[in-house]
Amino acid sequence: MKVLAVDDDPFIRELFPVMFKTAEMIDLSIAEGGKDALAMMSAADQPFDCFLLDVDMPEMDGIELCKRIRALPGYSEKPILMLTARTDVVAIESAFVAGANDYISKPFNIKEIFNRIKVAERLLKLEKTVKQVNALDAVEDTPRGVHDFDVADKLRLLHVERLIMSFSMGNYLTQLERGDLNNCQVFGVALDASETLYNNSSSREFLTILTDLADGICETVTCTHLMMSYEGNGKFVCITRDPDLPEWDVLEAKLQTIMDDCAHALPVNEEIPVTVSVGTPIAPNANRTQRVKKTVERAIGRAQMRVNSKHAHSMTG
Repeated sequence: MKVLAVDDDPFIRELFPVMFKTAEMIDLSIAEGGKDALAMMSAADQPFDCFLLDVDMPEMDGIELCKRIRALPGYSEKPILMLTARTDVVAIESAFVAGANDYISKPFNIKEIFNRIKVAERLLKLEKTVKQVNALDAVEDTPRGVHDFDVADKLRLLHVERLIMSFSMGNYLTQLERGDLNNCQVFGVALDASETLYNNSSSREFLTILTDLADGICETVTCTHLMMSYEGNGKFVCITRDPDLPEWDVLEAKLQTIMDDCAHALPVNEEIPVTVSVGTPIAPNANRTQRVKKTVERAIGRAQMRVNSKHAHSMTG
């Protein structure tokens, strides 16, 4: 594995080779700053497989460097781990939104870093990816219901603001200290009849609907702390520390208006209404070992309850 570690601290740079000396299959390169790192990447014969980035660096900090790495061809899926002495939640949010997959606080040890690299690498390989916002890379005239992804896949919609990968969201939730949990609200947003839409739309149509919904969430929840992940089956999990989150029914109505405007031009919308549901917010689970699973399940569950409630009402009405 070809690893690039970037840190402006000379002591840390001297420490890296010692730490990785015992790690097998690690080809380590070290840069002293963002510009140096980008130059090394440009000159490299083979692309790097993983990055360890210090957050606090002069001229170009690790968060900006992370953004630039993610924008380079071939680096959208490489594991990026942030290394820093900062543990404030704002720094953690900024790192994940920039494209980081994990966040390790100093002081650290080689076993922890190596284990987290392997986990990030394994999970990245499991993630399905869609590599263009608004699905412009999807073939326009593919048959309806014929896709190279499953409806349950956790698709990666690039260039959507505040959208991070599913397992990165899990890492973020795990990092939160108990005091920060009380300020967080987590809620699910569901695309109603997602499987029906999947089976009756082209890939471009279905991915366009998902992208428009993700963009609509960003437009409606106008706060700097919003992060969201796509969990498959037409469902998004969103988390924010903003105390002024709109009431769920207001949020749902605003999102539906946006989707009505976006979907009217899609042929599938003439046959199947594109509607959305928003679940009531919850607080993240306090148990660190069960936090991710239980939080995501509860948020998605509440959104599905709203879907079911609307369906039952339509049947009786």
